[in-house]
Amino acid sequence: MRPQVTTLLFVLVFISRKSSTATQNGTRAGKLFSIFQIINFPNEGCIGSSSRNGTCYTSDECASKGGSSAGTCAQGFGVCCIFTLSCGGSTSENCTYLVEASSSNPTSDPCTFTICKCSSNICRIRLDFTTFSIAGPVVGTTDGIITANGGAIGDCTTDSFSVTSPGNYGSPLICGFNTGQHMILDASDLCHRAHFDFSGTSISRQFDIKVTQYACGDEGGGPDGCLQYFTGNTGTFASFNFPTSGTTISSTVTHLSNQCYTMCFRQEEGKCAICYNTVIPGDPGMAIDQGSFGLSTSPDGGIAIGTQDTGCSTDYLQIPGAERNNDPATYILGTIPANVHERICGRIFGFADDATSVGAAINDESICSQQTPFRVIFKTDSNEEVVGDGTDAMTDEQPVGPGGIIGFFLNYALLDC
Repeated sequence: MRPQVTTLLFVLVFISRKSSTATQNGTRAGKLFSIFQIINFPNEGCIGSSSRNGTCYTSDECASKGGSSAGTCAQGFGVCCIFTLSCGGSTSENCTYLVEASSSNPTSDPCTFTICKCSSNICRIRLDFTTFSIAGPVVGTTDGIITANGGAIGDCTTDSFSVTSPGNYGSPLICGFNTGQHMILDASDLCHRAHFDFSGTSISRQFDIKVTQYACGDEGGGPDGCLQYFTGNTGTFASFNFPTSGTTISSTVTHLSNQCYTMCFRQEEGKCAICYNTVIPGDPGMAIDQGSFGLSTSPDGGIAIGTQDTGCSTDYLQIPGAERNNDPATYILGTIPANVHERICGRIFGFADDATSVGAAINDESICSQQTPFRVIFKTDSNEEVVGDGTDAMTDEQPVGPGGIIGFFLNYALLDC
């Protein structure tokens, strides 16, 4: 998108007493000169004194658009104009913040923001959750206690958030803790609605969401259809509502239900493969020492184990061309092993069918892929399996830790060609 330009026109008037024009009596007469000075500056992004990003406008333009001045830009000719919206607000600015201070009583319920394209050339709209904490879903537990929540586990029954994209796919419905997460949607000509629903009282809620619009062809917006986009040679990614700020996984960490979206990873220069492993390794069989992966039931009723492909039909990660790689230092690019998979699930981030030892079958592994573009699809259904007496991991997603209700929190690393 080509930025708009603000034009300032200055008229400077000078009177010169040394004009060469003479009057009839020989005296010199002054001439009046008008000098017009035109100042143009683009309405580009800027960083305000509040550390928020804004757009460079004149002070009058900023005020007329409903923004607030936070320092100068364009060598002092403009102001860094910051746009923040409260519930019910609407924007067509490229950089806007959706804000709600911590409160047990939101200013509006439901709380809806309208986000319209700032230009016809906008193709992607990104929401960064600088702060995001609302009521979480119905939780399960992996501590051996039988719960009666059943199919409600993972449902956002108290608070929820979603974003529409008319004519395209909208976001999944999410809730809970999502600080540091983001969403990117294909832009719609009909405007988007970022929508919160709140219920219940005495719940502390807070969100601060930065909205950025990307022009068609701008790589920063990520590929079409990717809800999340990660760049850089290394990093982490997690399911929504995962407590990424913690160092341990409690027995009640619960992923959200009805999730289906794609996470994309930029193939950096000179990189030909991508590998994934758990941020927090688990201790199989110990619900109080869980790792950062657990999706669905286990293929073994009494042992926490991972599985793949046809064994994953309800909740799973889909990693095209996934292959086992427990030693990235000796990973051979260009050679596709006999056992290549598509889906991974169960209680351990690893494959069960082609394990070289019992230990490999029950411990977290490094899973890699050479298939480009680098993508991971996350899928969960509407129910968590809760059948039996709470001791069989094949029929109940909660017992025999790590639980199958956890979700995921993974590292990724790109490998050299």
